[in-house]
Amino acid sequence: MAKRKRGAGTVILLLILILILIAADYYLVMDFHDREIAKINTVIKLECGKPLTEDMLMNADPAIPDLVSTNLDVSVIDTNIPQKVSYYFYFWREKIPCNIYIMDSIPPSGEAIPQKLYSTDPIPKAEDVIFNTYDLNEYSIEYAYLPDMSMGGHFDVKVIVRDSSGNETDIFVPFDVTHDTVAPVITGAEDKEAFIGDTISYRDGVTVSDDIDPNPVFTIDSSQVNLKAEGTYPVTYTATDFTGNTTTVTVNITLKIKPDGYVDPEVVYEKAREVLDQITTPDMTDLEKALQITYWCRWQIHYGNRSVSTSWTAAAYQGLTQRTGRCYTYAMSARALFDVAGIENMIVKREKYGRSAHYWNYIKIDGQWYHCDSTPRHSYSSYIFCYTTKELQDFRVNNYNGYYFTVDNYPKSAKDSIQDRIDYRNHKLLY
Repeated sequence: MAKRKRGAGTVILLLILILILIAADYYLVMDFHDREIAKINTVIKLECGKPLTEDMLMNADPAIPDLVSTNLDVSVIDTNIPQKVSYYFYFWREKIPCNIYIMDSIPPSGEAIPQKLYSTDPIPKAEDVIFNTYDLNEYSIEYAYLPDMSMGGHFDVKVIVRDSSGNETDIFVPFDVTHDTVAPVITGAEDKEAFIGDTISYRDGVTVSDDIDPNPVFTIDSSQVNLKAEGTYPVTYTATDFTGNTTTVTVNITLKIKPDGYVDPEVVYEKAREVLDQITTPDMTDLEKALQITYWCRWQIHYGNRSVSTSWTAAAYQGLTQRTGRCYTYAMSARALFDVAGIENMIVKREKYGRSAHYWNYIKIDGQWYHCDSTPRHSYSSYIFCYTTKELQDFRVNNYNGYYFTVDNYPKSAKDSIQDRIDYRNHKLLY
């Protein structure tokens, strides 16, 4: 009986030993399984544009490569596109789900282009005020806000660059906006005289300029002028810049009946050019030309009682062709010569003051105004050339001056005398 009990105990011990061995093998197998599974990266996060390689799918080499496989071909994945890629790993007979998240977390880049514009200019498009913009994916460009720039000033305008993943970059663009308040300037619009039947060129000699607008809108309203009737009529010149600043100048056009013996200005100027070509050379200064003109009128036109005074052109034509006349003839002949020489000039008329009228020339040389009078005087064998107003008022012949005029009606004359530069005897400049 005792031997049977020992045999049963041995069997139990063997069974226990077998169970222990089986349990140990199972543990070893599961431990191997877990360690191999842990080598698989079931979740991979990748920034857009970064390369995806096979070695990224696992964090270590499998112990038995033949037991591990995947259905993912990394070469067909476009990592430039944000996306989720799902695939499987197979470990022996087990199917393990995996995911790759290709994410765009980097915002776009770009640089501001400083803007200079006027308050009336259209605001440029947002994409035109930045440059060097870049993002791996599609992006949009828009203003965050647009301040009121109508009064000018400096503004830092925010532009948002947003990619398709929602990443944003704020770029501040400096805007320097000028508010134009200066109206255009109209020059050369002056009162004119014309004859009935003449063609009037209202635009001749009139110019328009603006500190900003290169081409202000310029209009001339001559609707009130009756070209068939004597009278004085208003003509209005208007210039408007692109901001809306406006300048208006109104002048008078006086129409008269054309007098007998009238001479067209171009005919006078043609004769004046013939004379000027004979007495001047192209290399002369304006002062030298003016001296030759005054000298020529003084000695080539002879003083006589018969003088045309119906129009300045008729008087000038008489002086340039017949070479005779009175003070009006001398002054108008000189005027025609100054005109063709390109020397700015005007006529000064003496106030009668109990005596007959007298005329002489007022010329602008090197930015300064001077008096010139080529009319001969009794007991005075020279002529007046480039006198200042003070010198003219101090001039005396037989204790008589004869130059009475309203100084304020004319441009201010030069103050400094140039008489020490003039050789009247030889009609030339000393220096």
